[in-house]
Amino acid sequence: MTVIEQVLDTHDLAIPLPQLRRQDQKEWFRILLLSSADTQPPSNYMARIERLYHQTGGRHVGLVFLLRESNSAEDGTKAFMALQLSLLSSFEMPIIPLSSVSTLRETLSSFQRQLSQTRSAGRPPQINPTTALLPFCSVNGPIPEHARNVLSDICHSLPELAQAATTRDGQDALRQWLTEPSPDVAGNIIEFWEQEYIFE
Repeated sequence: MTVIEQVLDTHDLAIPLPQLRRQDQKEWFRILLLSSADTQPPSNYMARIERLYHQTGGRHVGLVFLLRESNSAEDGTKAFMALQLSLLSSFEMPIIPLSSVSTLRETLSSFQRQLSQTRSAGRPPQINPTTALLPFCSVNGPIPEHARNVLSDICHSLPELAQAATTRDGQDALRQWLTEPSPDVAGNIIEFWEQEYIFE
């Protein structure tokens, strides 16, 4: 198994994914390594998870969570479960439990085999409706990438975006946050949702 250790803000490890066709470009599954200590203040672990997720739109990303640290008698299962719950509504990504540091290579090898089997079976990739539909929630063509990134930070689902676009406070917030690349972006999104509710 080939694992590349990365010193990056977005991920800690990268596992190569099997190429489906010979001419395909090499793809990587990016992983953040976390433990219960990482989930305690003043750690900004959620920002790291968000950065990892949004780097590829949630494709080929995951977390490895160490359940027991060598210098701690505390079991990290509660922190692991709390992390799962906190990510449930916002991010679809695997969280791989790691019993000890010594089993990291074995755990990653097993996970890589699962990825290989899934890809070779030709299973269609799961599509997150929020990220797939978000660019088209505008009356004037696709929403620019920068605005989509801002929207995904402030509205974690399409219902949240719809509520923001159809309430006075929400509209004010959208106009405040979406000033680039053009102030018209917020207006186009608001108009889209107003039309959407008219047609329902």
